[in-house]
Formats: sequence, structure tokens, C-alpha cells
Amino acid sequence: MDYGRILSRAWEITWRWKILWVLGFLATLGTGGTAGQPSYSFDSSDWGRTTYGPQISSGVIALLVGVGCLVILLAIALWVISTIARGGLIAGVQQVEEEGSTGFKQAWRVGVKRFWTLFGIGILAGLPTFLLLVVGIGTLVVLILLTVSGFETSDAAGATGIVASVLCGGTLCCGAILLSLLLSQIRIYAERAALLEGFGWIEAFGRGWQVLKQNLGPTIILWLIFFVIGMVVGGLVFGALAVAMAPMLAMFAHTDPGAWLLVPMCLGGLLGAILFALISSVVETFTSASWTLAYRQLAGLAAPAAEIAEVAPAE
Repeated sequence: MDYGRILSRAWEITWRWKILWVLGFLATLGTGGTAGQPSYSFDSSDWGRTTYGPQISSGVIALLVGVGCLVILLAIALWVISTIARGGLIAGVQQVEEEGSTGFKQAWRVGVKRFWTLFGIGILAGLPTFLLLVVGIGTLVVLILLTVSGFETSDAAGATGIVASVLCGGTLCCGAILLSLLLSQIRIYAERAALLEGFGWIEAFGRGWQVLKQNLGPTIILWLIFFVIGMVVGGLVFGALAVAMAPMLAMFAHTDPGAWLLVPMCLGGLLGAILFALISSVVETFTSASWTLAYRQLAGLAAPAAEIAEVAPAE
């Protein structure tokens, strides 16, 4: 595999077809952590209590339930948009390679059309890890209970339970991490099998596993390349933020805090958020394009020796 050509072509597509950055930004929306929901722990004796502790009115409860439902609906909406955009990124690169141009509507339309296939692939990739976590948590709970009861019997039994819990927990954590990495890579290839070769979600998942199994070495090398790129980009961003924040921190150290300091803080936070979103969009677009080009080569969908004509991006 010509890694240099794949990465340079991926960057060329990323830089020239900047409309794909929008899809890159939307694709990152569903990759963050889920927002925590406010909760309140009720005891049965709380209800009807008039003399002890704060009371929670029915209006507040309804508000909390409403906010929780809104958060859930928003999370689902962001996940759907992210899934469609991820498919659109793959389709956009394919359109550039096959047709010489792409556009937001063209790529987005393909992502919408193949949404349920991508959804099925995501289920196949995420379900085994979820089941392993459930089994692992259940096993740890049982071991902890046995450890507590063991200490009531003897210190030796309790110590044995602690050792068993640590070993079991470490094994399950390592297994879950390795399984998650394996399934995430199969998912990367499976999504491209679905978009580029027209497979259904089950067939695409099998095709993704086949491509990974036959090209494990090149896949590991690409992972290492992306890891190094991520470290470099992260270091540059951290350094830029540190340089930008230094004057503000110095000003705070030599100035009495006041309400006016909220203005530069808010502006700095806004600029930082915009910069982070822009960098994330570009990195997501470049990474997706690289994997798409790599899959095209690994699956025999593109002739390695073929020269790609220089085509101006569509307006």
C-alpha cells in the first residue's frame, strides 16, 4: 500500500472540497460523551413529609422530566445526524474519485439513503462490547459481595476475593478495550463496504471483517500513522491555546477580578470553541477520506497505478 499517496490524496480532497468540512463537523456531533441528566433520589418516606427536609413540587418534577426527555431527544437527533454525515463523508470521497466532484446535497443524500444500513452496522459493532460490559459488571458485583462476606469469615478469604476481583476486573477491562478496537475497525471497513460496494448491513459487516483479516498489517500501520498525527495535532493545539491564554492569565494575576473580566473570558471561550470545531471538522474529514481511499485500494476498487486527474471542486 502506498501510504504516502493515500494520505496526500486524502489531504488534497479535504483541502479542495471544503464543503466536506460541514459533514466532518456533523459527524463529530455523535462521538462525544452523553450528557448527564439531573436526578433526584427519592425515599418512600419523602412523600407527604411536611416538617422535615426540602419539598419537591410536582411542577419541578415535571420540569426535570421534561428536561430529561429533551436531552434524550437531542442526543438521538445528534446521533442520527452524525450517522448520516459519516455516510455522506464516505460517499463524498467516492464521488470525487469516480465523478470528479461532489457537493453537500449529493453526499448527504447518499448518507440518508443508507442510514438504516449504517445503523445496523453500528448495532453489530456495539452490541458485543455492551454485552461484555454487562457480564463484567455483574461478575464484579458478585465477586465484591463474596469478598465482603469472605472478610466476615476470615481475612484470608477476603484477601482472596480482592485478588480475584482485581484479576477479573483487569481481564475484563483489557478484553473490552481490545474487543472495542477490533469492532470499531471492522465498522470502519463495513461502512465503506456498504457505501462503496452496496452490501447490506450483515453482509457489509462480514466484508469488513474479511478486509481487516486479509490486511491486518496495513491497517495497524494506518492506525499508528493516525495516532502520531493525532498526537502532533493535539500538541500544536495545546501549545497554541497555552500561548493565547498566557496574556490573559498574566492580566488576571496582576488585576483585581471584576465583572468586566467576564467579557474576555466569554470571547476567549467562544473563539476556542470555534477553533476546536474547525480543527475537529478538518481532522474528521481527513481521517474518513484516508480510510475510504485505503479501503478502495485494499478491496480492489481502485487501480493503484491510475493517475487521478486534477479536477476543480464544484461550486
